[in-house]
Amino acid sequence: MNQHATTFCPVYQAIGVLQEKWVLHIVRALLTGDRGFNELSRLVGGCNSATLTQRLEQLELLGIISKATDAEVTGKLARSIYSLTEAGRELQSVIDAIDAWARAHLHDPAATATQPLEMLAQ
Repeated sequence: MNQHATTFCPVYQAIGVLQEKWVLHIVRALLTGDRGFNELSRLVGGCNSATLTQRLEQLELLGIISKATDAEVTGKLARSIYSLTEAGRELQSVIDAIDAWARAHLHDPAATATQPLEMLAQ
């Protein structure tokens, strides 16, 4: 039996939430400010509307984001505005840690492809 099936492990649970495709992209996009659905879709890039809707609903249920309706719009369909909750904003340090790790350990494949082969062999 899997030990995580019987014992609560906060790290295991957090990884389960954050590993879902597009979740960290959504959080990262919202760290710079509140967004409507279409703007968020453009910033996340590559995520279809159904998946984005599903992820946003999941993040809202988990208390990571909040959804509000733009009540100022009159005569048009009201639009949803998404923002991070305090719990969501606390993920800034996770994004920062991933960024620092990636800068230290991952390299731009385009930069590597342009280097002469003898430099790569060193």
